[in-house]
This record gives sequence, structure tokens and C-alpha cells, in this order.
Amino acid sequence: MLSSLKGVRLINKKAYAVFYIDNFSDDLKGIIRSQLTSICHGASKASKTRKKYNYKNTVRSFIERYEGKSDKTKIGMMGELLTHIFILQFLTEFNTVSPFFNMEEKSITKGFDIILFSNSTNEIWITEVKSGALHKGKDSNSTNKALLSTAKLDLKKRLNQNEDSLWDNAINKATLVLENKKDTKDAVLAILEEIGDEITERQATSTDKNVILVTNLFANLNDEIQEQVLNDFYITTLGESLFNKLFVFSIQKNTYKKIYQFLKDEAK
Repeated sequence: MLSSLKGVRLINKKAYAVFYIDNFSDDLKGIIRSQLTSICHGASKASKTRKKYNYKNTVRSFIERYEGKSDKTKIGMMGELLTHIFILQFLTEFNTVSPFFNMEEKSITKGFDIILFSNSTNEIWITEVKSGALHKGKDSNSTNKALLSTAKLDLKKRLNQNEDSLWDNAINKATLVLENKKDTKDAVLAILEEIGDEITERQATSTDKNVILVTNLFANLNDEIQEQVLNDFYITTLGESLFNKLFVFSIQKNTYKKIYQFLKDEAK
């Protein structure tokens, strides 16, 4: 199910979607205000009355993690934040079962970028997010295609690794995020633990995993990502039989710096 949002245009198809953020509207700011704590800490912690998890302190914690990082990391953080927001707003069949903030240290998340649980099908979806500005000498379409390809190859590699820590991390996060949602937690943990058993038996595979590949392109909207790029990428990737189910979406915005300035002002 997809809903509208002022300042955002949407092309939505069964297998892919493209979001164009024409302006950083009050509606979008409102969603950040209402969802940031849940995105960063997880819904269970966000529901608590502890000062640490209130909006103001969450914004400040985000800024602390953001400032001093390289431009590449900053772009990645903003892209992942937008991805969380758009999943919550537009892909409403999903619950996010992984927080944006790391549990162990003041950094962004480790392991898989976002893990989702489908309320309608009781399935796990692994989400990979790649963000960037225009590549040198490239237009929006070619840059976005390159970002999608990187997301695909990175996720394929990790899903075929017999790496316990990736799934242990996912299980730990889901346990915390879903502590107040017993039925969902039980369903999610059962899936993740079954995958963990496969990893223990050295049987990692990407072909039975559902994946969402996301790009955030920060580039002038005078040069828009074309729908055909996502359609072609989807068809090609589906033909490669790398994953079980696949969804692709891209977000385009002129710059990520307005979001940072908004958050910095909110932290005062």
C-alpha cells in the first residue's frame, strides 16, 4: 500500500518504484519528527518514556554520529534515513525489525542495512541501500544503474557467505526491536534462526532470500532517473536468479544537506 506525501512524486509499479523529492516539505519534516526515534532506536525503545529515547536527544545523537564523518559516510547515512522514512510511509505492509543506530557503539548500523518483516506474507526481506551523488562524467540514469548494480553484488556476496555474525546481529536487533510484539518477534526469530542453522551447516545461499535494492541519488532533478532504468534492471536481475523475490526502488533529491540542516536546527 502506498500513500501520498506533499513534495514527493511517485512512480509505483509492482516490481519497482521511483520517488522524486521536489522539495523538503513540512509534511516530510513532520514524518521525520514523528518517526525518527522509532527509526533510530526501534519501536519498543521509542515507546518508552526514557529521556534518552525522546525526539530531541535522538536528533542530537544522530548529529553526533554524523558530524566528523567523511562525505561518503554522510551521504550513506542520509540515504539510509530516507529509506527508512519512505518504507514507513509508502511500504506499509512492512515492519522494520532492525534499528538505524548500532547497539554497541555510536555509529550507524552494522550487518544488513535494513531487515523488514511482511505482515501480509510473514516473510523476511533483506534491504540493501546505496547512496551517492552523480558519478564523474555520468548522468542520473547511468549513476543510478551503477548504484543498483553495487547494491545487488554486495548483497549477493553477503547472502552467500557462511558468516555467523551477520545473522547473530540480525537476531539480536530483532529481539530488542520487537520485545513488545511477541507474535511478530516469534515469527521473525524463527526465520532468522533457521537461516542461522543453515549458516552453521555452511549452506548459505542468496537464492531463497527476498531482497529490496534501494538507491538514493542526490542529483539535480532537471536530470531525473527514468523509470525504464529500474524496469530494465529488475528484469535483468530477475533473469539472473540470484534471489527469491525482488523489489527495487530509487529516491532522487537535489541534495542531502537540507536534511542535515533541518536536524541540526531541531537539535538546538
